[in-house]
Amino acid sequence: MRLRSTLNPEEQTNVVEGPTRYRTGPNQSELVCGFCYQAYYVDDVTFLKAVSALEEGIDNPFVCDECEEDYEEISH
Repeated sequence: MRLRSTLNPEEQTNVVEGPTRYRTGPNQSELVCGFCYQAYYVDDVTFLKAVSALEEGIDNPFVCDECEEDYEEISH
């Protein structure tokens, strides 16, 4: 079974996959990347996960996709 959004993503409104550099759709909460220090906007679920990680003592709970890719390349 697949979700309809997976089958017909063009028909879904107000859906954004991943962090964006500007406020759009569900991405209304601002987080700063722990490596490049750029501001990104994320959905409420991602924001709450980052806040929980901060409360647990994790220093850089949010890393943008570009920095994450760069880090993966360096680690290999």
